[in-house]
Amino acid sequence: MDLSGADSGHLVVFDMREGRSWEERVFREERTRDGKRITVWGM
Repeated sequence: MDLSGADSGHLVVFDMREGRSWEERVFREERTRDGKRITVWGM
């Protein structure tokens, strides 16, 4: 985001741990860092 000058972005996290249900793996969170909005997706 810094290199491209974007004010917002997405981060996708793949949880590959065994024994985790889909309810534990799948999520969406909004975060702000240094004034920039980041949407974090868990899968």
